[in-house]
Amino acid sequence: MTRLRGLGEMLSGSRKDAVERRAAKLRREAIAWLSLLSSGTATTADAEALKRWCNEDPAHTRAYAEAARAWDMLTPVANRAQLAEGDEFRRPQLVQQRIGRRALLGGAIAASAAGVAYAVVNPPLNLWPSLAELRADVRTGTGEQRRIEISDGVAVDLNTRSSLAWGSLSGGRNRIELIAGEAVVAAGPASVDTCVVTAGMGRVVAHDARVDIRRDGARIGVVCLDGNVRVEHQAQAVMLPTGQRIVYDDLNISGPGTVDPQIVTAWQQGRLVFQKELLSRVVDEVNRYRPGRIILMDRDLGRHLIDASFSLDRLDNVITYIRQAFDARIAILPGGLVLVG
Repeated sequence: MTRLRGLGEMLSGSRKDAVERRAAKLRREAIAWLSLLSSGTATTADAEALKRWCNEDPAHTRAYAEAARAWDMLTPVANRAQLAEGDEFRRPQLVQQRIGRRALLGGAIAASAAGVAYAVVNPPLNLWPSLAELRADVRTGTGEQRRIEISDGVAVDLNTRSSLAWGSLSGGRNRIELIAGEAVVAAGPASVDTCVVTAGMGRVVAHDARVDIRRDGARIGVVCLDGNVRVEHQAQAVMLPTGQRIVYDDLNISGPGTVDPQIVTAWQQGRLVFQKELLSRVVDEVNRYRPGRIILMDRDLGRHLIDASFSLDRLDNVITYIRQAFDARIAILPGGLVLVG
């Protein structure tokens, strides 16, 4: 009996060691995925490969979630960075040390279930796709734009860091879901039937029309670029003519208001155009298109209104503009992180 008990303990220990080795291996793989996605060099093919990896085994998804939670420490690290004595920021290597591999692994192991869920649904600094984005049919990376022909007469121009899914509804109607980011949907007169675009708690119905839809979390903005579109939200339905914009979230809908369609869609011509816009919002918008992140350390600086136009292929000009226009101090850190104060 004693011999059998000892054999059972040995087998149990072996199984435990195997489980721990597998868990450690999955942690390393998940961290490798996050490192790639935060490098600024990840492609759509990389995102698709990650999607397949997560779908292979629920344990892969859990490992990804735990590693993602650890990376959440990047936000407070950036926010704690303060001006050092004189005119220089703290040295970049100090930031690097705080988010090193040891801290990352320790954070992954210690992550709570609630924290894991939050980090996966709301990735810090948009450094990796959320679980919702992983189920998309197509997803664009940083600075990438794509055109998708959904069906005859229905095409979508997908902006940077955007995710889209599509299918068919009864009656032959095209169903498109904007999971994240921004898309211009064109449903021409040649389309078989109306095009229905779902975004958050509302949907946009278009036929022989062109519409820009942008989703930032629960906040969705809809701009009719050409023709007329119908916006449905809860029990409300609003007809939106050309040049009108409406905004809604999970509970409320506001507008319509007048906008310039050429400014809204300037990204399709490779530019970002701002008129009387807060600098803080300009920086937020620029951050969608470039690897890394620009962080305003001075809130007062962010309250300045600016008129400006920037080329998407020369976004470093934004940093030069801020330095020259506001005599701001700039610190460029590894990974595309730029501190402005």
